[in-house]
Amino acid sequence: MQSATRVVLLGQPNVGKSALFSRMTGVGVISSNYAGTTVEFEESVVTHNGCLIEVRDLPGTYSLSKNSPDEDVVIQMLRESDYDSVVVVADSTNLSGSLVLCFEVLELGLPTVLALNKYDAGCKKFDFDIDRLSELLDIPVIPVSAKTSNGVDELLDTLCEGRARVSGFRVNYSEVIEKSISTLSDAFVSDRFSGYGSAVKALEGNNDFLPTQDLAEAVSGIRSMLTQMGNEPPEITIGRERFALSDSISRQVLAKTQRPMTRKERFSEMTIEPLTGIPILALVFATMFLVIIYVGAFLDEVVSTVYDYVLGDFLSSLAEGSDPFVASIINGINGSISAILCLVIPYIMVFYLMLSLLEDSGYIPRIVVLLDSVMHRFGLHGGAAIPILVGIGCNVPAIMATRTIRTRRERLIVSSLIIMVVPCSAQISIIMGITGKYAGIPYALGIFVMLVALGCIIGVLLNKYLTKSPSNLAMELPEMTVPHVRNILFKTWERIKDFFLIAFPLLVIGSIVIELLLTYDILNYVVEPFSFITVTMLGLPAVCIVCFIVGILRKEMAVGMLVILLGENFFELMTPAQFVVFGVVMATYVPCLASMTVLWREMGARDTALILGTSCVMALMLGTLTHLLFSLF
Repeated sequence: MQSATRVVLLGQPNVGKSALFSRMTGVGVISSNYAGTTVEFEESVVTHNGCLIEVRDLPGTYSLSKNSPDEDVVIQMLRESDYDSVVVVADSTNLSGSLVLCFEVLELGLPTVLALNKYDAGCKKFDFDIDRLSELLDIPVIPVSAKTSNGVDELLDTLCEGRARVSGFRVNYSEVIEKSISTLSDAFVSDRFSGYGSAVKALEGNNDFLPTQDLAEAVSGIRSMLTQMGNEPPEITIGRERFALSDSISRQVLAKTQRPMTRKERFSEMTIEPLTGIPILALVFATMFLVIIYVGAFLDEVVSTVYDYVLGDFLSSLAEGSDPFVASIINGINGSISAILCLVIPYIMVFYLMLSLLEDSGYIPRIVVLLDSVMHRFGLHGGAAIPILVGIGCNVPAIMATRTIRTRRERLIVSSLIIMVVPCSAQISIIMGITGKYAGIPYALGIFVMLVALGCIIGVLLNKYLTKSPSNLAMELPEMTVPHVRNILFKTWERIKDFFLIAFPLLVIGSIVIELLLTYDILNYVVEPFSFITVTMLGLPAVCIVCFIVGILRKEMAVGMLVILLGENFFELMTPAQFVVFGVVMATYVPCLASMTVLWREMGARDTALILGTSCVMALMLGTLTHLLFSLF
């Protein structure tokens, strides 16, 4: 059975408390109004290292002095809630102001942890002595960053291990106030608050801490006496002395840093700030697409020309002088070699070079942080962006990467998105190299827009209908670095070698078989039963069903089959509209056999069948709809 702990988050407005709550939980959040009020709070449950943590995010409050409805609700919730720890969230860039609220919590005798939020920003202004601050306050102090998730795991560990503690720290008030507190403290009996803290609150004029009329009259007399002696209400004196001590402690634990931010640090900050990070992300993706379009097209032409000069023309002439059986084998070999080279080198290799560049630079984790709030709309954390981004390269490692996601619910959502709408590098090369090349780049980009829209719809629907199972995002941001060329080339080769070692032999064998079927007029027995789908529904040549079937083995083989079935001048036998329909179906129908195998192993037979069936139906529907739209317009 999992151990459980209950936690409340408390902090002043604008210290990043809600952002930290989102980092700790994020999924499965419930918003509620406190009974009898319009004041709203949030709560959620998260599992961390086998420990179940119930987290309640209290309304932001500057103090516990009942100066507003929010403060009143916070005090009531602190008194009535059954919790094990109070996490006071402080702003590292303005520590002094946050410490005042922390003092009030410590005075009430609550088991407390101080979370120094915005620590990444604070370190750019100050050098922190965390150990000294923890020693002075007599509680654990955990530096965290809700923006980057740094320190969140350590905070959760602290809460799970029950290290929050009741502090012996006290503000040294003036002698007359201390005597008044001492006189009153024994009269306060509370299951939650200490007598000392209750006495301080009573002296501040908070009548909620006065259980009896007799005690209320006694406190009123002491307050009048303190007001006359100090020429001001006691709450003013108490507040001033708290602020003086918070300033003193801040001076002890903070030192102005002398180190200016480097260019790399400034750029790193820009990549995770939404205002600058989103345009940077859009620029990165736009650059990737432009490189694939123009560099891919250039390399396609170069590779095709070189191949024909070195081997292609020779094999073609050799086939012309051979008997049909031998010619079929030669044409199959020639077509498969040409297809794999003109697909892998211009498009897939270029994509993996850019992906490796982004990985080695440290930019990918920053995309995760930037997209975290967006992914919450689909019931996911920013960490789910990693498998999705990997899926743009290959679905197989992407499905395996879902193991890093903590709940089965989130894994199912991410796996569904990867299979249905995330195009692997082979699919991208088909969309760009076939649809984009022969129908036009706007149509290719339109397919990508369609996939993004489908992903949003599927994510929202799955999030709505799947039972919530909360988890949290906590990851460390690596330093941004200049990638090493050797590493990039090595990673790219490791990723594309399977296309040569696995896909190429399969494509050669498949090409030879198809050529033989064509030569001896056997292919019609395979093509004809499916013509209702290919010709009637999709408006494609009937033989395209062979491309779809072979594409289940390896997506990149579909293009090779298209060349073999229709000839090297296949683009003259198909209309631009047909190339668009072909790209839509190839982008959305069932993944390759390797992806299906990994999905079955990771998610089980039932979920795999459901995902694959939905993917197949969706591809046929979208392909049919695209065909109908072109027919009408």
